[in-house]
Amino acid sequence: MNILVIYAHPYDGSFCKGILDAVVPAMEKRGANVKVKDLVKMNFDATMRPEDLEATVTKSYTLEVRQEQKDVLWADAIVTICPVWFGSVPGFLKAYFDKVFITGFGYDYTGGLLQNKRIFSLFTFGSKDPYLSLANQYKGIEYLWDNIFSMVGFKDIAVKYFQNVPRTSPEARAKYLTESIEFVNQIFDKKLGEIGQIGPGELLVKLVIEGKLVMPTVQIGE
Repeated sequence: MNILVIYAHPYDGSFCKGILDAVVPAMEKRGANVKVKDLVKMNFDATMRPEDLEATVTKSYTLEVRQEQKDVLWADAIVTICPVWFGSVPGFLKAYFDKVFITGFGYDYTGGLLQNKRIFSLFTFGSKDPYLSLANQYKGIEYLWDNIFSMVGFKDIAVKYFQNVPRTSPEARAKYLTESIEFVNQIFDKKLGEIGQIGPGELLVKLVIEGKLVMPTVQIGE
């Protein structure tokens, strides 16, 4: 089992870092080969540059993007760990998928090109319900994740939320870490397809393949 962990937080003292430090050894203990991408420390270029867009036609990806694409293809599952800021994921995490899953690698007019992969995402919030529900923050993340991962062919999309992290007790944080490990254990304990999708993305891709819809793509002339 090959697992790619994409970590998106700039502060080593964050609870997200605590999650990272808990789940990586747990997955390795289950026999997984794990690669960790700390997007801040690796200084991943979050800007979509002209050469990145040109690669939708030329397939001449930058060395940075080509390496990430190689690791995505290597992985059976991806685990993401990040905070939720302004109701969404950090911009540099979204930019990672914009650049790496670009048209021609992640998807094209025939549908998703990264079939039978899985995404397991852990999100931390600085607030709690009822605010989070009233602000549609769960829905916003799930719509975004469905649009990204269903469209490129992922079979399973699983999400885990932790509320009110800055104000929780040490006991609550310890419980959250236990829940994090239980969450990623699904990668080993559930078969591909048992978790499934969180939105209509899979159906939309099916309609594209059948010629009933046109797949949206990033294009130079748009």
